[in-house]
Amino acid sequence: MKFILLLFGFLLFFICANAQKIKNEEISYFYTRLPMAPLDKSLKNYSVKFEAPYEEKNKQLSAAYEEEKKKAEARYHDELKEYPLLVKASEAQYEKELTEYKKKSVVTKIAEKSILGETTKPLKQIPAKPYRETIPPPILKTSYDLPVLASTYINLNGYQPDAATAVKIIVTLYGFDFTEPRVLSVQKDMMRVSNGNSSTYKSTYYHVEFSYRHAMSVKVLLPDGKEILNLTPQQLNTYKIYRTAESDKYPEFNRDLLIRTNEEKLLQDNLKFINDLVNDQFGFEKKEQKANLYYTKEKGEIYTDLRTAFNEASSGFSLLHDDAEAAMAKLRKANELWLNALKEFDPSNKKARINKDVTIAVYFNLLESFFALSDVAAGFDTIQKMNALSLSTNERKDKDEFEKRFADLKKRKQNNKLI
Repeated sequence: MKFILLLFGFLLFFICANAQKIKNEEISYFYTRLPMAPLDKSLKNYSVKFEAPYEEKNKQLSAAYEEEKKKAEARYHDELKEYPLLVKASEAQYEKELTEYKKKSVVTKIAEKSILGETTKPLKQIPAKPYRETIPPPILKTSYDLPVLASTYINLNGYQPDAATAVKIIVTLYGFDFTEPRVLSVQKDMMRVSNGNSSTYKSTYYHVEFSYRHAMSVKVLLPDGKEILNLTPQQLNTYKIYRTAESDKYPEFNRDLLIRTNEEKLLQDNLKFINDLVNDQFGFEKKEQKANLYYTKEKGEIYTDLRTAFNEASSGFSLLHDDAEAAMAKLRKANELWLNALKEFDPSNKKARINKDVTIAVYFNLLESFFALSDVAAGFDTIQKMNALSLSTNERKDKDEFEKRFADLKKRKQNNKLI
């Protein structure tokens, strides 16, 4: 019996000592993304120009508004001049009618009142005084400091902002459009419980809603004027819907503040979209990549190699954008340790040091490292090996995302003649 207990204890100790738990640490690193449509290497500069064609309509509406105000003011002064004459004519007419009325006999006056139901004595009527007509101001689209927008929001990464022999980026703003914010209501069936009894009742819920958009287009021209991009993105031409949360209290809101806040945010969001679009095609953009780096949390020293690989990779990712040579050396060292560990993988042995769970974690680490190193072939080779494993739903989704990233990287390297 003692022997059996000792044997059981030994086995339990052995299993615990060799047990591992896969953990992950979220990291972020920066890399330079290649352009999808690279420009000629002789080009070094870019210039940005913003256009707002609706400004001409703003000027026309403002000019018409000022003209209508002048006409209204002129009418007012003309009426002021005529007003004393109208008052005098009205008083003369009153005196004339009063004289005629006084000539009538008492019997006639009584008879007229009996027939008409009211006295026929004239009333003095003074013409209304002239007033200035209020001309409503036009609804104008917001004007912006276009040069400031150009220098703030559009930056072609990898190039210098210089007009000399420059790639020209022209952004056209079509102005902020919106519907008037309104309060909408809906009736809902609600339930109340009182003294153990339940009953239903109708309750009205309210929310504020309006639609808005700020359409924009972008053109990119080579220094000789040749057009290489001309887009009006549908994403910027589609109306968005602003909607508050529902409440059983009737909402109060500041209409101008609500519109202005959403207009400013949409302007910034759309210009970021334009900047990302241009850099996706032509720029060498510094991109942030968020990733999970996996390691094993174990008792003992059986995973020293994987812990070393994890530390080397963490250091490599952090150095990637500032010291690419040192970063790549560290990532390659981590890859060597991971690949050597995978040689021990035995799918038939659940107690193996490099079992299925550890193998999958190492594969994901390799995929992130190969992506940072721009090693497309190694990335697709790793994905093929993972396809032979039984993956969980989340693992399969993560693997598919890597496949998309490597496909995009491959296309960019091909377009830049790096493959």
